[in-house]
Amino acid sequence: MKRYTVAILGVLSLFLLSACSSNGASEDTQIVSLQQIEVVEIEHGSTSLHVETADVEALEVLLLSHNKPAKAVVDQADNQVKIHLDNDITRMLNIGRMPQLKVRIPQDYAGKVQIEGSSGNVTGTGLQSQSLQLKGRSGNISLAFTSIDHDVDVTVKSGNVNLKLGEETPNAEWLLQSGSGRRSVSLPLEDRSESNRKTEGRSGDGTYKVKIKTGSGNITIQ
Repeated sequence: MKRYTVAILGVLSLFLLSACSSNGASEDTQIVSLQQIEVVEIEHGSTSLHVETADVEALEVLLLSHNKPAKAVVDQADNQVKIHLDNDITRMLNIGRMPQLKVRIPQDYAGKVQIEGSSGNVTGTGLQSQSLQLKGRSGNISLAFTSIDHDVDVTVKSGNVNLKLGEETPNAEWLLQSGSGRRSVSLPLEDRSESNRKTEGRSGDGTYKVKIKTGSGNITIQ
């Protein structure tokens, strides 16, 4: 019994130390060349993620954290770069002070970007040129596209999905599916069809496929 009590007290002490830690934040930055890279894979877990297409020469991975040590792990093998977070227990126990992950992708990168998470929100700005696949269990998704130049596939079990378009008539074929939640599309769609759980249609010449699916949550295209 004493042994269990000591273990519990140890965990509580670790929690209190984490909760009372300094407000200072640290930033871990890594830069990776995307030459010969075909796939960028990001696993962000429950950490909030911001993805940005930017005028940079190489992939930039930034982790803003209120705990030390905490860093993003970037692995490169063959034609793939994989980004994920370490498993520091003090970071996991620091409620309300989770790190924030930011990934900046070069504008001229034309490969695939694959994102997977559990409960973290995902935002994206200036997106273009890359084929995007995003999967999550829960968490809201908000993506702003300068243009849609490749396929987009977003699937979440629970959470809202919001797409902001930088062009009036993207060349896309749309498939929007929601188990429970509304679907709102502000741009006119040709050959539009509606059902209780699905909206389909085409804008422009329909070159690229945009698929959005959420189990429970709203889908907004604007």
